[in-house]
Amino acid sequence: MTATHRDAVGTSLIAFERFVRINHVTVFRLAACLLGDAEKAEDVVEDLFVELWCRKDRALSTAELLPAAVDRCLDRATTSPLHDALRRVGSPERTGWLLHDVLNFPAARTAELLARTEPGFGLDLDRTRVALSTFLKP
Repeated sequence: MTATHRDAVGTSLIAFERFVRINHVTVFRLAACLLGDAEKAEDVVEDLFVELWCRKDRALSTAELLPAAVDRCLDRATTSPLHDALRRVGSPERTGWLLHDVLNFPAARTAELLARTEPGFGLDLDRTRVALSTFLKP
């Protein structure tokens, strides 16, 4: 291994560790909310970050990470009317709804995390609320 290669690996590891530190709590909160079990949530979080580390060919993005975490949790979640309704909504939209309406993230922060403009996120959120209320009607 050349010194240049070692430096590149070290730099990418530092960047990845920083990405994990910044995003771990948010991903865990989403997973715990959807799964209702801290141990299962941590398993999902760990699996997701390991998968990201192994897939070094792409840039790390919170806007991709958070919907991927929600998708992974819905794949593992038991069936419930809410989980079924969430499965019928687009991945970024349901992630935004969970962050904003369930976990109480401010709209500006949620939009930032999902790489959206705040007005665009607001429109998505309104549509998601309408869709979820329609899907959850008895």
